[in-house]
Amino acid sequence: MKHQAFVTYVLMIYLAAVSSCTLSIKATLRPDTQIDLSYTSEIKPKIAALFKDLNGSHQNTATPLLSAQVVTASLQKVPELSQVITRESAQALEGSLRITKLEALSQRFPFIIQKKEGSENLLNLSINRDTARQLVGLFTTDVRDYLEALMAPVITGEELYAKEYLDLLSSVYGKTIAQEIEASRVSLKFQVPGTITRVIGGTSSGSEAVFTIPLIDLLVVQKPLFYQLVWK
Repeated sequence: MKHQAFVTYVLMIYLAAVSSCTLSIKATLRPDTQIDLSYTSEIKPKIAALFKDLNGSHQNTATPLLSAQVVTASLQKVPELSQVITRESAQALEGSLRITKLEALSQRFPFIIQKKEGSENLLNLSINRDTARQLVGLFTTDVRDYLEALMAPVITGEELYAKEYLDLLSSVYGKTIAQEIEASRVSLKFQVPGTITRVIGGTSSGSEAVFTIPLIDLLVVQKPLFYQLVWK
């Protein structure tokens, strides 16, 4: 099934989103059924300062919080990916890659439903607490450390409502950190080889769909997250 590429795309979204505060990611399906993916992410100032204090690098503002070398090496180990490029700055990470073996990768992640119904192609993504914890196990050590420092329920296993989690952050790190988390968004753009006919959880125009997800929803997973994209 040629559109299985989106399984990997959504996995990459989740892995990148919970390690940054703002994220923009775009995937374009190629005629040869491979997919080109690019992304940019940035950690907001107060959270970046907190992480630098925690890892002892606060005196060197040029030290990146997330290593492009480590991320690249990790992605290059995935046999279904190629042309992996990652770049870094003090508080940002951006990169691109090509997903080549789409069906093989999609079989690993059954929480994505991708199928064809008549003339339509349908993609469902559902993230719940169980699948979120499974994905955490795929993160690099530094990302897990940052999530632990933020006491993110997705890694601690604690069941908190979004407000409860923000109150916890405020009490430990101050109100500004909680406000930065609350204001952070993940922007996802899908470019499909056809015309989009239905979207749940986002907007669309022609062959492009856009989803904007609050970061806190991915950190807390207070309730299952469901998104759907249908195109012809």
